[in-house]
This record gives sequence, C-alpha cells and structure tokens, in this order.
Amino acid sequence: MLNFNKVRLFVICLVWYVRMKRVVTQSVADLRNVYLANTHANRLFVKRFQGTERYQDINFVLCPITYFGRNRAGNMVMMTTLPSTGQVITARLALGKTASEITTQARNIKTRITGNLLVPFTAPEIATLGTEINTYEDAHGAAKDLAYEVMNKTLKAYLLRIQAAADVSVLGNQIVIIQSCGCVVQGVGGRSEQVFDGYPGIAAGSIALIGPAAPHHAFHEWWQSINSIDWVRIQGTVDANTLVTGLTPGILYSFRHQIIDATGGTGMSDVIQRRAN
Repeated sequence: MLNFNKVRLFVICLVWYVRMKRVVTQSVADLRNVYLANTHANRLFVKRFQGTERYQDINFVLCPITYFGRNRAGNMVMMTTLPSTGQVITARLALGKTASEITTQARNIKTRITGNLLVPFTAPEIATLGTEINTYEDAHGAAKDLAYEVMNKTLKAYLLRIQAAADVSVLGNQIVIIQSCGCVVQGVGGRSEQVFDGYPGIAAGSIALIGPAAPHHAFHEWWQSINSIDWVRIQGTVDANTLVTGLTPGILYSFRHQIIDATGGTGMSDVIQRRAN
C-alpha cells in the first residue's frame, strides 16, 4: 500500500507550455523524486527541464493515469499508478569531491557503459563523454568549473537512462543494472535513510541485500543463517549491497549486516528474514 507520508504527488496539467516553469515551485525542486501524471504537458515539461536549472538533482517519474474525470463538485480528478516507495532503488553518480575523484569516477562510468548490454550507449555518446572528461581533467580555474558543468550535464543525462532501465526491471535486477554502469546504489525509499533490507533476486535461490551507507574506506560484512543461531559469513563488499546466491528456493533465511570502519566493527544490525526466490 502506498505510504502517502513519504510520497508527494505533483500533477501538472497545463494547456500553455510557457506557464510550466512558474508552476513547479521551489518546494518541488527540493525533492529527490517527483511523481507526475503521464500527460502530454508533463512529458514536455520533463523533456525541457529534466536535469537543468533548479531541477538538476530531481528524478521525475511519469506515472500512468488510471482514471480521468470530475468529482461531484465538478473539479477535475486524476488518479495515477505510483511506484511503491519501499522498492525505490536510486542510482547515483558518486563523483566525489576532489578533481581527482571526479575524474576517476567519470572514467569508471565511461568504461562500464561502453558495450553495456543492459543500458546501451552509442559510440558517439561514449566518445563525447570521453572528450568532456579529458577537457575537465586538463582545465584550470574558471575553465575547469565550466568543463565540469558540461561533463556533469552529460553524466546526469546518462544517469536518467540508467535509472529508467533499473526502474522497469525486476527488483532484484536493479542493483545489477546500476552497478554494471559504474554508478552507486543510493538505497531504498527515495529520500529516506537507507537501512538494512533484502529482496528476492531474479535467479532462483537468490536474495539481494542492501545495507546502510558507510564512510569512505569502510567495509560491509554480511551474515546469513537458516535458523538465526548458526551464522555463516558471506563474502564482504565495499559496496553497500550484495547478491546472495545458491540458496534453496522457498526457504526462509535470516540475514544480518555490520559496517567495518577504521575503528573496527560498528555493531550488528537487527536480523531480517527473507524467503529465497
């Protein structure tokens, strides 16, 4: 069931396209995910403003209209099918803060999307990104800031395609798609805090686990059990997610998670139980 405390629906149905920009207020621009009715006007709006100006960090999601009519007072009513907020896995570029980190991650994304069969990119698109990365790396001062804006705009446009491909996939495959393109999985629930959770994978006997975000140079430790008493340590990861395979389909398994940082273990999470696919 949709949790309306976590989702705000903004419906923009305008006859005149020139008025759209004024209707979407700053309160909308401050959101991470904005759900719009899939109307012609909204499609024009998303095409024009996605990833630009005040909407640079917004992921617009167009939702199909299941009912269009008027209520007893004569006011227009539209009902849309919204995605479950508990199953939103968001892709992030994770470019870093320093010029070196930004360049390294941008090149990583370029390498990972080259020849990617899950989210296809053309050779000219790859070449364009490569040129923009080189320009950014070689630039200095104000020219570097300008080069970053150009490169970042391209990367965000590519990120939208990666996110769209993940959104239409089976839940357990979303992580695979995002990571295959060199992006980082933000977590579950849109803007809410990421917590330890798990979902059935696509392959039989698999479960995708997602942990909370960790500091730089931290390590994620995963554990599984068939009875919540005897625990087996799963291969750790530097990413906040992992895919557990080789499980018996239909069996209920227990999982727990811990972040290991420079000071050692930060404490085991609560135990979650998930049934293997």
